[in-house]
Amino acid sequence: MDLTPVILLVVFGLQTAIPIAIAADGELVTEKSGILNIGIYGVMVIGAFVAATADYGTGLSLGKGSAYFGLLAGMAAGVAVNFVFAYLSTKIHVDQVIAGIGINIFAVGITYVLLQRYYLIDGTPLANTIPSLFTIGGLSQGVALKISPLMAAMFILPVLVYFFLGRTRLGLHIRAVGESPKAAEAAGIDVVKTRIVATALGGALLGMAGAYFTVDFNPNFTPDPTGSIIPGFIALAAVIAGGWKPTYVLGMSVLFGATVGLQYVLSLPGALIYLVTMLPYIVTVVVLGIASKRLRPPAALAVPYKKE
Repeated sequence: MDLTPVILLVVFGLQTAIPIAIAADGELVTEKSGILNIGIYGVMVIGAFVAATADYGTGLSLGKGSAYFGLLAGMAAGVAVNFVFAYLSTKIHVDQVIAGIGINIFAVGITYVLLQRYYLIDGTPLANTIPSLFTIGGLSQGVALKISPLMAAMFILPVLVYFFLGRTRLGLHIRAVGESPKAAEAAGIDVVKTRIVATALGGALLGMAGAYFTVDFNPNFTPDPTGSIIPGFIALAAVIAGGWKPTYVLGMSVLFGATVGLQYVLSLPGALIYLVTMLPYIVTVVVLGIASKRLRPPAALAVPYKKE
């Protein structure tokens, strides 16, 4: 029995889930502090662009290591963008939804302008990619599948996020300000500072998720490299459907990733292929509809807070 189709489905499903799961972990940390960031897509795009340019710019001096440098640069860009978002939301008290939309629009515009100014309009030059963790060979038709180190990170991060939020002082402070900022302030916790730190930390993972597309999946940046709504807003859906619990969020991310990966594995005739393309969105809506009956978000999520 040829298991190649099954292996392809599993690998492509997990590969597609990588940016969704990592971005969802970042959004989870942010939302636990009471900040709702719908600018996930924008942060990922900027992270992807910065990673690609850093990778290409250091290719000669760092060799294969430039891909890892690009990954770190993308994470740093995610921290910077999310810090700006947090500052707007907590210090200036801009509506969080409006600020998130603004970041999405800004990201598309600034990356397009920079591409036009410094590179080709259809993308940056090819650069290095992160070496694979290992390769699955021996499949039919000589197919060999490379497994990314970020796939391992996808499974490790939820464990780290769980212990960070539940076992560290900062993590407990983040959860406290997300549930009751007034009570947290009365206990001596700086609500604004904690929310800014949480949002910045979440930005590092959003930047990593965006960088995956340009230093791992594909070694250059093209306009809209993250496939529009798929990884960004589905990551947001994964956080909600997962009930703001790291392990459940990972499960939802893998589920959504598998539905996206189907289109790369199945060879269907005519209109059926379009149905498979629609499947990630259909599954997202259905899962959110079912999960909505048991949801318990952080009590102060998206609620502005002003120190009295």
